[in-house]
Amino acid sequence: METVVVTASPGAFPRLAEALAEAPVQILERPLLSFEPPVDWTPLDSALLQRGKYGSVALTSPRAAAALAGRVHALAISWAEGDSPRAWAVGARTAEALQGIPGLLTSVAEPSTKPGAEALARVMLAAGASGPVLFLCGERRRDELPTILRENGLVVDEVVCYRTMLASAEKARAAASTATMLVVASPAVLELLVQVCPPSVRPALVAIGPTTAAAAQAAGWHPAAVASAPSTASLASAITGLLAPR
Repeated sequence: METVVVTASPGAFPRLAEALAEAPVQILERPLLSFEPPVDWTPLDSALLQRGKYGSVALTSPRAAAALAGRVHALAISWAEGDSPRAWAVGARTAEALQGIPGLLTSVAEPSTKPGAEALARVMLAAGASGPVLFLCGERRRDELPTILRENGLVVDEVVCYRTMLASAEKARAAASTATMLVVASPAVLELLVQVCPPSVRPALVAIGPTTAAAAQAAGWHPAAVASAPSTASLASAITGLLAPR
């Protein structure tokens, strides 16, 4: 029986065991990262209270969207009032986290072969998104979106709305040691695992999305399978496809 170790945050892939009930696998959740609020909400609150100066809000993760929704409610902001910016989100899960903000207009980019942030930037440019752009992000983030937008003449303000906390090297090593398949959904976690897993003892890597897959390729740990989207169905399909030749 294969042991599939999922290193994503708890609940990232609900009912995965049910989706793989017919497969000879054991699913173990061993989260190697967690998320915490920023040290200070003031930069985000200030941007939201001056939201009328922005043409767009860019969000590349459900965590950023949840932080936005939370601060909108905490500040009792009515998004429908005045000239408010349009939100641009990567993937359905990010857009779903915005549904609690009445009046917010949201456009969604579904990443395929391009990493999510790059895909969102290209969609925004193709649609003629207006600036300045408020980019809500974590302390650990990739620079594709602001770089591409700035290269095309848009002003981008980056505001941290969550912190990503990585597990210890010992915890990462222990998680990898129990796996025959290792599910990784973050380039940051991938980098941690590369540090603690010598090439000779690396399990089969299942990468979530093109961004993590690209980071794995660059690090020399070639994914055995890539889930096309951060969803339970896509991950189950990737694992099932990997099991077939085994």
